[in-house]
Amino acid sequence: MVKISTQKFHSQVLQNNPLKDPYDRDVLIIQPDQIKPNAPLLIGLPGFGNSLASLKNESPFSQSFVSYLTEMSQKGLLKDAVVAIPDTVTRLGGNHYLNSESVGMYEVFIIEELIPKLKSDFSSGLVGLFGKDAGGFGAYTLAVRNPGVINAFASHSGDMGFEYFFLPDFPEIMDAIKQMSGVEKWLTKFWNSKNRLNSTKLKVLRTLEASAFFSPNPSSSEGGTDLPFDWESGEFRNNIWALWQDHDPARNSVNYTRQMESLYFSYFDVGIMDEFQLVWGHRSLEKHLRESGIKFTYEEYEDGHFGLNYRLEKSLPAMVNALIT
Repeated sequence: MVKISTQKFHSQVLQNNPLKDPYDRDVLIIQPDQIKPNAPLLIGLPGFGNSLASLKNESPFSQSFVSYLTEMSQKGLLKDAVVAIPDTVTRLGGNHYLNSESVGMYEVFIIEELIPKLKSDFSSGLVGLFGKDAGGFGAYTLAVRNPGVINAFASHSGDMGFEYFFLPDFPEIMDAIKQMSGVEKWLTKFWNSKNRLNSTKLKVLRTLEASAFFSPNPSSSEGGTDLPFDWESGEFRNNIWALWQDHDPARNSVNYTRQMESLYFSYFDVGIMDEFQLVWGHRSLEKHLRESGIKFTYEEYEDGHFGLNYRLEKSLPAMVNALIT
């Protein structure tokens, strides 16, 4: 038997966050009927554009993220592991799980608040993170930055190779912001619009969200961020782009060799037809890790960026096995 519940988690560090997002956060829990002490704790980090509600949504074309995980647990694929998924959506549409003066202290929230509370509640042992796109970025980034707290991670189509992922959209984004004469006016119109699922709108919002984590500046008039471009003139800001590159897994893995060696399990995968060209960042990362002699699992498969819940059957059972002590 599997029990599904939603708990309200009160965060101290997210109080008074700059975006006035909720600091009482829902956390979905998928757990075995009987809790086994020292069983693994798996934490799923939602990707861009996802809340707990959206992760529960069923589609005629694909099973929901939450129901897929529940079915995996019911089949015994996750053994005695407890799975927790926090609702981390922000006013900017997503989260990259870093501490940001412009968004909130989300790394501290996950590492110092949420994980200790969940480990205490469920008498958990080792901890693994997993996620897709921005959630995959967060799983890798938090793991290599906090190897004493995180013991494993799985990144599915994680954000990386920023020059291929973000850069191609910048001209279209600059034009959209220029038409509205600024970021705040653009955001106001976006949240007041009846249809937000427009391709250009989502590109702008995704870039603003990333900028708020990679190059935050609360005193900026550009939505509390320093954008890597001047939306009026088109001038590229190399100094700001360098801040983004510091966070790019395809570039920064060389700085985390020792941390990755201490992990029980490291997993990346990506579809060769990924619509956001993420395959190139993954290939660069794979090359760096292989040359460093680090043990990891990397897979490419014939698919795109969407409808990838089935990839969890590749990563999570292997992660659980690695974390069982």
